[in-house]
Amino acid sequence: MRKRHGTRWPVLAGLTALGVAAGVLPAAAAPPDPGAREQARVQAYLGRIANSPSELRRFMAELPKGADLHHHLGGAVRPESLIGYAARDGKCIDTTSYVVTPGPQPCAAGQRPARDAAVPGPFRRHVIEAWSMQGFVLPPDGDPQPGHDHFFDTFGKFDEAETGHDADMLAEVARAAADEHSSYLETLTTPEAGPLNQLVDRILPNNPAPGDFARFHATLTANPQFQALVRQASDDTDRSVRDYRKQLGCDTRTAPKACQVAIRFDYQVLRAQDPRHVFAQQILGFELVRQHLGGVVGVNMVQPEDAPVALRDYTLHMKMVGFLKSLSPKVRVSLHAGELVEGLDGVGGRDLTFHINEAVTVAGADRIGHGVDFAGEKNPAALAARMRQQHVLVEAPLISNAQILRVSGDRHPLRSYLDAGVPVALATDDPGVSRSDLTAVFQQAVTDQQLTVPQLRTLARASLDHAFIEGRNLWKEQDSYGVFAAPCTNDTPDSHRLPSTGCRTFLAASPKASLQWKLEADWRDFLNRYAHR
Repeated sequence: MRKRHGTRWPVLAGLTALGVAAGVLPAAAAPPDPGAREQARVQAYLGRIANSPSELRRFMAELPKGADLHHHLGGAVRPESLIGYAARDGKCIDTTSYVVTPGPQPCAAGQRPARDAAVPGPFRRHVIEAWSMQGFVLPPDGDPQPGHDHFFDTFGKFDEAETGHDADMLAEVARAAADEHSSYLETLTTPEAGPLNQLVDRILPNNPAPGDFARFHATLTANPQFQALVRQASDDTDRSVRDYRKQLGCDTRTAPKACQVAIRFDYQVLRAQDPRHVFAQQILGFELVRQHLGGVVGVNMVQPEDAPVALRDYTLHMKMVGFLKSLSPKVRVSLHAGELVEGLDGVGGRDLTFHINEAVTVAGADRIGHGVDFAGEKNPAALAARMRQQHVLVEAPLISNAQILRVSGDRHPLRSYLDAGVPVALATDDPGVSRSDLTAVFQQAVTDQQLTVPQLRTLARASLDHAFIEGRNLWKEQDSYGVFAAPCTNDTPDSHRLPSTGCRTFLAASPKASLQWKLEADWRDFLNRYAHR
């Protein structure tokens, strides 16, 4: 199923997308939107349960979270599921490195069948610990390197287990999102990167400098094999979506709530590679977004920002993105920027002074991920002002920041961003590796950052406000959550009543606005439910 302009991707089907069940009453005067008094009551309740992890977890699980905008599919699935994939496929696991190998069985010396890890015991425990942060003890001296290295080393160990299981992985993350009241995932994948690199090595073997960008771009996009790779990447993603929805039973009368979770993709470029490969992957990602293919709605860059090549070529990479944005300004970009701290190997003081700035000013990023080194940027106040004015959102994966960078509490810039009026959304990053979920991130926002219920509501709204999913925005102005866009200006989100005819038409035409409308209705219900506890 190749997506074109006329293809409607699954969002939240029909009127249920608007939070409206069959047989509800027509538009009428709805109860007033829960305001300051209700939020104050819920905040008081939150204060009473803040020291009870189980009650706080239950509260946060029910809190409507909107979107997870910083979500790597390759790191999102639990190790237990990955073990199941490898066992089902007859693969082997090295007993020292815990790297999955294709087989064939019988496994080679020093390996065991993956099925051995599918049963309780020391081998299973060791595999899970090697593939995630479970059981990993961060050193008491605050050194970020051990946690950083263990986190990033996990991917090379379980990567082979994921081969051929994109649909299984999408089904799992959709179920997880539904269970924790998140309605939209923007997940990161890199289809066809390997074949693309091989093509570039044949037809464009020299690394491009800024003066070569136009020629490189023209040569690559004119190549029939490149266009075939664009189509193949689109087909791969479409097939995965079709298969995961079939697996969940989304076309049946008993379709689970996971089918109502909207999923879109950001093409993730591998930044720790030769410049020609990085630029070619950026171009492929831009083509997918520009042509509305494969549900790809944005472009990102991944791999450790502190990798030697990523540090060396950071400015070059930003110039590449900026060049492509100049050609296709409507293509949205989110960039990992500022995922750095002092103490990481190879990271110098200068590296902490410009990464976020260049992502915003040179690359023209619409969102940035992490943004942890904000305080070290040159003139952070001016940078924050620019981000606020240009509506550049920060994706804040609090738990992975603590695990990879050892940044939490008052060392984390979250409060600085919020105080400066920069839009922020909470995110998971790699929940399978971190052994966490979006509920845990929201919980950490309260226990570690002391955020309030109104602030959590704003962050949930911002996540959908800044989502790259197609459609008009529900809000009249971005980052201003007081007035809906026409024709919904006078409507009140209510899960028990339909909006006006004009508003229903508007919502039906905009997957983005329909998700935002449902979030507002869900927050009404949530606040009304907890205001009297």
